[in-house]
Amino acid sequence: MKTVLSYLVIIILAGLLLQANFFLEPVDPSSSEEVGVVIERGFSTRRIAEELQENGLIHSALFFNLYTSLKGTDQAMQAGYYELSPADSMREIILDLTSGNVATFQITIPEGFTVEEVAGRLAELTEHTAEDFLAVARSEEISNLLGESFPVPENPVIFPVEGFLYPATYTIPRNYSPREILGLFIQEFTKRWKQRLLESGQDLSAYELVTLASMVEKEAQLKEEKPLIAGVIYNRLQENMLLQIDATIQYSLSQRQQILLYSDLRLDSPYNTYLHQGLPPGPIANPGDNALEAVLEPRETEYLFYFASEDGGHTFSRTYEEHRSRLQEFREQNSN
Repeated sequence: MKTVLSYLVIIILAGLLLQANFFLEPVDPSSSEEVGVVIERGFSTRRIAEELQENGLIHSALFFNLYTSLKGTDQAMQAGYYELSPADSMREIILDLTSGNVATFQITIPEGFTVEEVAGRLAELTEHTAEDFLAVARSEEISNLLGESFPVPENPVIFPVEGFLYPATYTIPRNYSPREILGLFIQEFTKRWKQRLLESGQDLSAYELVTLASMVEKEAQLKEEKPLIAGVIYNRLQENMLLQIDATIQYSLSQRQQILLYSDLRLDSPYNTYLHQGLPPGPIANPGDNALEAVLEPRETEYLFYFASEDGGHTFSRTYEEHRSRLQEFREQNSN
């Protein structure tokens, strides 16, 4: 009798083991599908198990509950947005949930990108549209993230956060909203540059320094020229001269042009530094570290003028007569 019972126990245990192995195996080992699952903060293990079963990611919610309870992982699962596959085993899914291996995407913001260019790149990498990001970039809510350190003029600034989306490479959870994503960029900027800009010792406000840095970023291709171009802009401000920065015209145009026309220089825009004295209302791009460093430590110079050369550099002059002469010489050399 004992032998019969022993055999029955072995058979039952073997059956349970086989069943357990089945529950642990992937639902569809050949699947290449990724299923998005949101685990909200405060979800119970039971709720998580139901979400996984409803999405075809595990065989049994009941077994998931029992298994995680026995393994002690039922309280270790983390909130977030996950991209899981039916080809994943239950152990692999549990490992993702307990390690917080949330779905992410990576974006690199180049130095000198405008808000519109950042929005376009984000639209390519997320489920949001460019206009979703631009709507947030125009909102008062997002500009409040800049706080009192960078008070944004109410008008006529196009995007209050222009200049403050710090150029870098970011890894971002896929379930982040446009506000959360732009907020990350702003947070990175303020962490790195807020204090230095506020303690600059320059006669300009922190916001004006970012505006000036954005112009340096767009004007100078060569790193070594950025402090010099910053110095020229400071000189022109001190002399109450029109800044006449071509990049501010480009920012005002609906579409950028390789070569500006004389008619563009008469464009009716508050950003047109050919018509309006001083700095434009706000930044015209998001400057990188070198441009920001340049406006904090500009090179002392007597130069007041410059023009771009074909090699990406610039030719600098002290007087308008010298500037005209060198520009004419440059044009004659390049017309042959």
